[in-house]
Amino acid sequence: MSAAAGPWVSDGVVDLLVEAGIEHAAFNPGASFRGLHDSLVHHRPDGPVPLLCLHEGVAVAVAHGYAKASGRPMTAVVHDVVGLQHASMAIYNAWCDRVPMLVLGGTGPVSAPHRRPWIDWIHTALVQGNQVRDYVKWDDQPADAPSVPRSLARAITLSRAAPAGPVYVCLDAGLQEDPLPAGFDWEGMAAHPVPRPPAPAAEDVEAMAALLRDAGHPLIATDFTGDDPEAFTALVELAELTGVPVLDCGARLNFPTSHPLNATHDPDTVRRADAVLGLDVDDFDGALRRTAATSAIHAGLGHLRVRGWSSDFQELPSLDRHVTAAAGTTIRALLEILRAAPVSADVLTARRARLDDRAGAQLDRAREEAMSQSADGAIPVPRLLAELWPLIAERDVTVVHGEPPPWGHERRMWALDKPRRHLGSAAGGGLGDGPGHAIGAALALREEATLCVNLQPDGDLLFTPSALWTAVHARLPLLTLVLDNREYRNTVDHAQRLGEARARPAGSRRVGAVIDDPPIDHASMARSMGMWATGPICAPEEIPTALAGALEEIDAGRPALIHVLTPRG
Repeated sequence: MSAAAGPWVSDGVVDLLVEAGIEHAAFNPGASFRGLHDSLVHHRPDGPVPLLCLHEGVAVAVAHGYAKASGRPMTAVVHDVVGLQHASMAIYNAWCDRVPMLVLGGTGPVSAPHRRPWIDWIHTALVQGNQVRDYVKWDDQPADAPSVPRSLARAITLSRAAPAGPVYVCLDAGLQEDPLPAGFDWEGMAAHPVPRPPAPAAEDVEAMAALLRDAGHPLIATDFTGDDPEAFTALVELAELTGVPVLDCGARLNFPTSHPLNATHDPDTVRRADAVLGLDVDDFDGALRRTAATSAIHAGLGHLRVRGWSSDFQELPSLDRHVTAAAGTTIRALLEILRAAPVSADVLTARRARLDDRAGAQLDRAREEAMSQSADGAIPVPRLLAELWPLIAERDVTVVHGEPPPWGHERRMWALDKPRRHLGSAAGGGLGDGPGHAIGAALALREEATLCVNLQPDGDLLFTPSALWTAVHARLPLLTLVLDNREYRNTVDHAQRLGEARARPAGSRRVGAVIDDPPIDHASMARSMGMWATGPICAPEEIPTALAGALEEIDAGRPALIHVLTPRG
């Protein structure tokens, strides 16, 4: 093959990614995007930085975590048919979690005469987008170079438009390697701005304000307010202005965990709510069922992404009003009207009198209760988190992967009071997302003075353990705590319930769900990939020493892992 100067279509793709602000590209390499791979490496020094992953699901999970930590999309590149299928569960997680993400794929060549025997035939699909079309916002396969710029512009703007979500653009292998046409030009990404999020109508704002003013025990429930850092702060002002408690439903960190108006772990306050304002809650029906509400208004965007393939849209709630509006625009509109016509002084005084807790008192109590927990040869997760908090509380902590309520003990005990300081978990329920999710978040936060903590279940880690290598390879300061209960807890819970109902022998209910024969040494596994690791630790008094060693690595800009044995069940 004789050398040629280019530029190539794949060079033009990199130029477009730079213009769109895409800074990183995670992938497991494949021949179907060798043109793009070459351009990412050689075309320009300020192009998206390649991040090598050892599984496509990890690459997409990295982009998922990056988006939640930064609010910006990055690119995951997947190899034609096989890579897209490997990545599909992680793409579904991103869909359910409403994160912006550009998934680029390769195929072909589409032109049959240009295909190599066997391999190019089994790796060409008509069309690849069918694989993920039910859980991306849009997919495309541009046919020629002039079609590429607007395809990418549409993909990126659609991905970022509320409600956000992943998009997939497939680039023919032959097209990537074609010369860029002479005089190739386009109008630029600035000509295609991201659509602004919808705002509520004036009459809807009046109705929501009346609910907050007039109800005896109003409650605000929210899921996605935390996507907008300014809305996070504005929600605090709204709650304080009206004296209304907030139920954080957990898709994001939406409200400071130490604030006295945070009712997330106060079931009595939630139960007595007689009117509920929902701010973009995916499962608003589930939230309402926890209350005594006879009146409810929901402002959100979830209904704009309903598809027929999956029931991720949840149960249809009974409402007084259903408003198409983003949480942030709704809160800002409410603040404007409630500053001008506030809750009466008597009502506000009565509501504030119900708050018998100082800020953070609920967290203090939860930690005190957790400190009394113990187990033979293991550390209960609440006890672990209670012991950890005083050792890291002086740092700015971000939980880059944890569990959503009601399981997330860290939200009960840790003061997470800034936007994006808890990034949740795999919203689609797909295992294997956690390690990549944590890596992507640590990548986005690398320049910030925050301690990235991954509360990593052992079963989830074992789906994608190769992600540990990527964390070391990328030199990411990330603290991973492997919570090793040596079983698939959810399966054991179901087996217990079904076993009791069917009178099965108690001793056999864990068969097919435990991971202890042989036991897995997660610390040794991490060390084999070059990561500092210690454990398994199984007693609270071992925590300070283990953490000190891990933090020394973190402060040097390297990842560390602590393997913790936790109780079964």
